Amino acid sequence: MNGEPVHHPVSIVGTGPGDPDLLTVRAARIIGNAEVILYDCPTVEPALCIASPSATVRFIERVRHDGPSGQAGSSRMLRLMREFFYEGLRVVRLRAGDPLLFGSPEDECLALGSMHIPFEVVPGLSAGAAAAAGYAMPVSEKYQSDSVTSLIANEITDDFALVRDAAKLIRHGSTIVLYMATRNLSGIFRVFAEEGVPSCVPVVAVARSGWPDEACGLATMGDIAGLLASGKLREPVVYFIGRHLGVRNSPEGVLPPGVLVSNGFIR
Repeated sequence: MNGEPVHHPVSIVGTGPGDPDLLTVRAARIIGNAEVILYDCPTVEPALCIASPSATVRFIERVRHDGPSGQAGSSRMLRLMREFFYEGLRVVRLRAGDPLLFGSPEDECLALGSMHIPFEVVPGLSAGAAAAAGYAMPVSEKYQSDSVTSLIANEITDDFALVRDAAKLIRHGSTIVLYMATRNLSGIFRVFAEEGVPSCVPVVAVARSGWPDEACGLATMGDIAGLLASGKLREPVVYFIGRHLGVRNSPEGVLPPGVLVSNGFIR
């Protein structure tokens, strides 16, 4: 009995938008103590700078499975988590941003639970939260706007039905935060206009939030195309749409519409 390994819970750790300075204290401590670090997204790699030199670090390439999506336990990521867990090692699985903000094609929490492997989820700062704080954006206004809605918009399969509902929130003063939306942005803004959102509503676009080459641009919904045409907003880009928005903290101070700031993250 004394020779059996001690089993530590698997830690699913959110690394935030990229900058290691934006890691939570708990996340930094867990990464620093990890004996095995697994990840499948290059965005998390800056967090590896605080890993122990003796830690085993594995990048797991994402592979589409032909089988049912419910058989997530067959993935290489989960197999390695299980193997290292039963070896008694401290296993950390890194996830970009906040781990559960938009879920995952493979629900690792359910899979680990089905394998009776204890785990913990350590929250991380989302790209939207980091961008809003970095530029002092008022994403809500007391007594006027009491909601902020985050939408992931890389694949729109509902004929923009959810976008149409989001437009109603904008009209009530709410702020919409769009992730992975560039490819569908023209269609999204077309639907917003059809639903009565004025073209003068502010739009703030933050590219590569939390990275050294971060850039921020402020426009209106009617002229955002010109800002995108500058080519300075590199993916990933987070878009904020709402009538109370503004950029109140940048190297140039308060930004007027149409201005773009490169390397403008305020630390």
